[in-house]
Amino acid sequence: MSNKLIINDLECFRGEKLIFKRLSCNIESNQSMLIRGTNGSGKTSFLRTIAGYINKYNGSILFNDNDLQQEKSLLSNFQFIGQKNSLKENLTVLQNIEIWKLIYSSKKNINEILEHLDIGSLLNKDINSLSDGQKKRVSLSRLLLSNSMVWLLDEPLVFLDEDKSNLLANIISNHNNGGGITIYSSNTDTNLQYDNIIKMDDYAVL
Repeated sequence: MSNKLIINDLECFRGEKLIFKRLSCNIESNQSMLIRGTNGSGKTSFLRTIAGYINKYNGSILFNDNDLQQEKSLLSNFQFIGQKNSLKENLTVLQNIEIWKLIYSSKKNINEILEHLDIGSLLNKDINSLSDGQKKRVSLSRLLLSNSMVWLLDEPLVFLDEDKSNLLANIISNHNNGGGITIYSSNTDTNLQYDNIIKMDDYAVL
């Protein structure tokens, strides 16, 4: 199935403060979009608004011609991974993955996920014993456990070296080739491919 995300004249608020205004863009299956911008320009707010975590906004977000404000059930098609890893530090890698598998009612094969992210050797280690890069890869396993068609990634390359960035690039490529959409923010040089770029400074209210 082909998917399409259309954003029209989006304006996002934090409290009463307008963060960015009049942002419009389209993206569809097999595509990635890069979000760039200075700190405070609204990169994270943009991603969180699409994911449904920020409800105060003007404009429209359409997924396959359905307005997300009116069809909240469609938000299950969106998976947001923020800069915070959202890991349970006192549990092992396997225990964290099993919790997410239960939350997502996932039928995915855990061994395949471990192989894709090169975290098989970490399986029985507590999260609090891992490096920041290892924690990032464990956090990214949520992408492979979910069935979401739209991935929203906030600075996914932070703490990843070149080899591990290539792992993520392959995961995103497979996702997009299967009809998925990926939108990610990054202010560093990236080896992740993208079809479109949004420069948040053009829309930010600073």
